[in-house]
Amino acid sequence: MRNWRLLFLFLLCFLIPTRAAAQGSVQFESMDVALWAEYDQPSMLVIQEFVVSRSASLPVKATLRFPSEGNLIAAAYEMDGQLVNASFENSAEQGGWKTIILTVEEYAPYRIEYYQPLKREGNKRSFTFDWLGDYPIKQFNLQVQLPADSANVQPSFPFASLGLTSDGVHLIGTNEASALKLGQPYQLAISYERESETLSDLGAVNQVQLSAPIDEQTPGRVPVDQIPWLIGLAGLAMIAFSVFFYWRSLRGSSASGRSTPRRAKTAESETSGQPPYCH
Repeated sequence: MRNWRLLFLFLLCFLIPTRAAAQGSVQFESMDVALWAEYDQPSMLVIQEFVVSRSASLPVKATLRFPSEGNLIAAAYEMDGQLVNASFENSAEQGGWKTIILTVEEYAPYRIEYYQPLKREGNKRSFTFDWLGDYPIKQFNLQVQLPADSANVQPSFPFASLGLTSDGVHLIGTNEASALKLGQPYQLAISYERESETLSDLGAVNQVQLSAPIDEQTPGRVPVDQIPWLIGLAGLAMIAFSVFFYWRSLRGSSASGRSTPRRAKTAESETSGQPPYCH
C-alpha cells in the first residue's frame, strides 16, 4: 500500500509541471486596453484587444476574464481591416468574474468589449481596471480616454503622456509595460471630477440634459400662486370673445335681410338674358 502511495505522489509531481507548461504555452504578442469613460453611455467602455504569439499552434483557446458587473457587447477579430464576430464560449461566473473563451484561428487582433459602471460620489467618478496575469504578454499598452471637461484626474500611477486630442473633445492618458509574466497582475485605479453629464461621443443620442435645477427663478416657469389669476383672465377673455361673435352674428343677420333685393335683381338679370354677376 505504501508503494502505491509513493507511486501516486511521484506521478502527481510529474503531471503538475506539465499542466503548468501547457497553460503557459500560449503567449500574447501584445495586448491593447482602451478605457473610454462616458463615451456613448454614462459608464466605462472597456476594449481588450490581443494578438497571440506566432509560437502558438493554431487554433488555440484564449480565456479572458472581466468583472461580473460588466456587460459584454462584442467578441470579434480583425480581418482585412474589418471586425468580424469571433467564436466564443461563456463559462459560469466565479469569484466576481465572468469568463469568455475565444477560439483563436488567426494571428490577428482579437478583442472583447464590455461596459462597466463607474462609481459615483457627487461629481466624482472612479474606476478600477484589473489584468490578473492569465497569460504572459510581451507588450502591454493602456489608453484612458476621458471627457475634455474632466478635472482633478488622479490615476494610481503617473501616465506616460496626458493631453487633449486635436479636436479638444477628449483627454487622453497612456502608459505601457513590457514583458508581463504569467500570473503578474496589472492594475489601474483612476478618479476624476466632472459637473456635466454630457457624453463625449458627438453622435450619441439622448444628449438633452438639465443645465440647472428647476426652481421658481427658472425662465418660463409660472409660480403656483399666479395660476388662479391666469385662469380668471382666460375666462374673461373667453366671455369677451363670445359677446363679440354674438354681436357679429346679429349684424350679419340684419345685413342679410337688406341684401335680399340685390339677390332678386341678380335673378332678374339672369332671366333677361344678361350675364350674371360673379362674386
